[in-house]
Amino acid sequence: MPILPDEERNMDVYPYRFEPIYVEKIWGGRSLERLFGRPLPAGASIGESWELADLTRGVSVVANGPASGTSLTELTRGLGADLLGRAAPMPDGRFPLLLKLLDANDILSMQVHPDAEAVAAIGAEAALKTECWYVLESRDGMIYKGVQPGATPRALREAIETDTVERVVRRIDVAAGDFHFLPAGTVHALGAGVVVAEVQTPSDTTYRVTDWGRGREIHAERSMQCIHFEPAGSDAPGADGETLLVTDFFTVARRAAAVGESAELPGGRCAALMVLDGGPVEIRHAGEVELGVALRAGDTVLLPAALRAARLVGVEAASWLEVTLPEQDQR
Repeated sequence: MPILPDEERNMDVYPYRFEPIYVEKIWGGRSLERLFGRPLPAGASIGESWELADLTRGVSVVANGPASGTSLTELTRGLGADLLGRAAPMPDGRFPLLLKLLDANDILSMQVHPDAEAVAAIGAEAALKTECWYVLESRDGMIYKGVQPGATPRALREAIETDTVERVVRRIDVAAGDFHFLPAGTVHALGAGVVVAEVQTPSDTTYRVTDWGRGREIHAERSMQCIHFEPAGSDAPGADGETLLVTDFFTVARRAAAVGESAELPGGRCAALMVLDGGPVEIRHAGEVELGVALRAGDTVLLPAALRAARLVGVEAASWLEVTLPEQDQR
């Protein structure tokens, strides 16, 4: 399906903002309220804010403009290539990206997500999940990422059985601005005092390796099927300059604008922006036409591929993640 020129398009195409989906977690907190002024549900310990989601148990809904109230599922199917450009939807027609903000007031469970090989072995209950974290705040925080060099499957299984998994997994101190790639198969956990922006494939398949004695179910067998034992390096594949990560599923870049500066946004490609700090910044079309979208730290916006010649203008200094989808070969 080709991208239609502006004058032939029947649906409104503009930058879409979405209502956040808040998920209460035993490890969550109130940092999104403190950092970004979010009006969180009263008394709730919010661990996740789903900023852009199209899963069976949670679908984002447009919060601005003529499409207000439209689900991301409906938007994806209705706009087609005007939204996705040459990127492909999921096989079931859903949007092929999941963006979250995570607030770890306490440590998350040690966990792992399956890769394609594990999914093939496990079957329909599983879906591939690859992700990355950009650290927004760290209050002397850390993460666990990958097994220790030389650790064996036998050593890890014994550690699971004796609840000493932290002895065979790499511990890494983190600070605001750090970036970590967590490909499917990487055992990992987000430590207490860390807030991150998370970019991932649209999957909710998680297997717990340990939950630090909190009583939730542990998935020892499934975890052992999924965990990779080669070293999990700190370097992200494809990183070059502003580009932090290039995968088969998404590309992540960090960009910035000073007061009054502007930055070109991807033309003809579907992109999502997650504002990391500062703002407001405004999205404008060619000819300085304002599109009615002002973004501040903590905000996320989806740019359809049909929105060409758009720029982000720094009313105040700001930085953001720019997440783009891979394009299909059109030959």
